[in-house]
Amino acid sequence: MVGAMFGPLNGVRIALVAAAALAAIAAVISGHYGAALVLLAAIGIHGVGWLFLYSKGKAEHTKGA
Repeated sequence: MVGAMFGPLNGVRIALVAAAALAAIAAVISGHYGAALVLLAAIGIHGVGWLFLYSKGKAEHTKGA
């Protein structure tokens, strides 16, 4: 099962990314475009890292089965 490889902290990661997205929206609304850009870049980098680890874990799971 691929979903089990993320462990119990995956919910915390989701909450933190959601909070960063809300903070980016609040930053845009309040006119802090630089802060919004930094937050959105961090969310994007996090997403790319997550996809990399997901594909790596899926390949290892398939290889080991």
